[in-house]
Amino acid sequence: MTEKSNNSHFGHRQRLRSRFLKAGNLDGFPEHNVLELLLFYSIPRADTNELAHRLIDKFGSLKGVFDAPYDALLTVEGVGEKTASLLKLVPSLTRTYLEEDASKIKYITSTQEAVNYLRPKFVGLKNEVVMLVCLSNSCRVLKCSEISSGGITFAEIDIRKIMSELLNCHATGAILAHNHPSGLCVPSRADHEVTYNISGVMSSMNVTLLNHLIICGSEYFSFLDNPKFSDCFSLSPTGHAYLKEEREKKRER
Repeated sequence: MTEKSNNSHFGHRQRLRSRFLKAGNLDGFPEHNVLELLLFYSIPRADTNELAHRLIDKFGSLKGVFDAPYDALLTVEGVGEKTASLLKLVPSLTRTYLEEDASKIKYITSTQEAVNYLRPKFVGLKNEVVMLVCLSNSCRVLKCSEISSGGITFAEIDIRKIMSELLNCHATGAILAHNHPSGLCVPSRADHEVTYNISGVMSSMNVTLLNHLIICGSEYFSFLDNPKFSDCFSLSPTGHAYLKEEREKKRER
């Protein structure tokens, strides 16, 4: 590589870094420039522009690159173990970062608060995972547990584990959540049946199922907020507290 070429790459890197530092964010950056900035740290000298374009062309988007399997990343020309490891680190770092903010949520009294609390836990996951949030009578978060993990489209729900978690926490309310890695935020018939059955099991334990959420990236589906699924929910004192706060927040909006 010639000195002129080296200086050209260096100048481009410096301009891109300076642009980011001046803005303080990535707003307005094309996806390939965002990826370039990251690749600077695993490829210290070579031009990363072409590689950024190759990765996005192969996986469809910046998110597609970060979600791609490690072995698939290695099939792209110019991607070595160091670069593939860096790219796979991003979703996990993002989840850790977001979970730190979510951990500050001590009470969940609305659907939006439940989404804010739970969404980080699904970032970057490629398999369907079921989470359970145990709540006190005042809707204070007692514990959040992973109940089960399955394939791309299905995770079997372990009812015994749900019962055990609720009993150990002395919970009076609970929120169920799972992700749809496919990105389609639409409940299936099985989702409805499972929600109805779990609500019945919880009711027999004097625990109220307050909501069931499907999380799909930035989108979500709330069973509680859809009248079609009203048969899944009953109103205990905890349920009344949750719904009262939810109605008040909607009136404020």
